[in-house]
Amino acid sequence: MNWLAHLHLAAIAGVEPAGSLLPDIINTRHLADFSPQRQQAICLHQAIDRFTDQHPHFKHSKQYLAPTYRKVAGVLVDIFYDYCLVQCWQDYAPETLATFVERNHLALQAQLPSLPAASQTVLHYMMQQQWLLAYGSHAGIHTSLERLSRRLQGRVDLAPASAWLQRHESGFMADFQAFYPDLLAYVRAFNPEPLYGGGKPTETSEDGQFANLDTFR
Repeated sequence: MNWLAHLHLAAIAGVEPAGSLLPDIINTRHLADFSPQRQQAICLHQAIDRFTDQHPHFKHSKQYLAPTYRKVAGVLVDIFYDYCLVQCWQDYAPETLATFVERNHLALQAQLPSLPAASQTVLHYMMQQQWLLAYGSHAGIHTSLERLSRRLQGRVDLAPASAWLQRHESGFMADFQAFYPDLLAYVRAFNPEPLYGGGKPTETSEDGQFANLDTFR
């Protein structure tokens, strides 16, 4: 899942916001480097990603994308699902999206000094440029994909993939609405004890060339 969803799910699970984003920014393999509270958030993030990757509706959504994007289909659907979450936010949250984002920004600001320097930089830009709110528009999704493309340094241009969200928006929305309640139920039942210390297992590691693709979404 992408950052808006991870923060929403972290709030439901009662884990800290910063830790719920760290696996997409830095190497969190060595859990002992983090506080117990941050370990819980990291492990929840990893468990969410494993659950998501195996869910049939998530897999179905990847089929809407052109073969060109096969190796990064999971990352694209993650981002597209943040767009879907914004469209039906009122179905899943008791507060407005703007209020939720403001509250999480305040929490992240308070936690920044305790985070590794690299993650502080990324989260600063995320808040300053209002990435979370931007996920709710086609233009914002396009900008997010441009950021990822720059990080890939020309290996693949992801920005044109935003057209597939527009072309198959109803299909992505239907899959998301069928998938997200299952994920919510999973998170509510999740045992936050550290389960394993590995990194995020997604398509981005299939051949190595898309490692660390999540950063700067």
